[in-house]
Amino acid sequence: MEDTKSPPVACPRCGEVMRPARVRTAIWREESLYLVEAIPAQVCDACIEQFYDEETTETLRRLTEEGFASLAPVREVRVAVYSLEGQIRRRETSSEEEEVHVDY
Repeated sequence: MEDTKSPPVACPRCGEVMRPARVRTAIWREESLYLVEAIPAQVCDACIEQFYDEETTETLRRLTEEGFASLAPVREVRVAVYSLEGQIRRRETSSEEEEVHVDY
């Protein structure tokens, strides 16, 4: 259960009020993908940012560095992989438009 007695926290990015939540994230380490859930965070619904406290950040860093060797997975999921190769359509620019470059 989340702590509902804590005072509201302002989002460092946009200034809106954040809410405590349990979130999940995906972490790549070399060619391995790890999904981590039940991460305590402060979430901003306005700009969709999520922030972790120092202890949570340190735990995620340590686990990532060790390749999650000290944890047993709670479950496994099948993940589809998509590529944008050949899917990005570049628009042609007229003399009045600025040219737009996107690097991926």
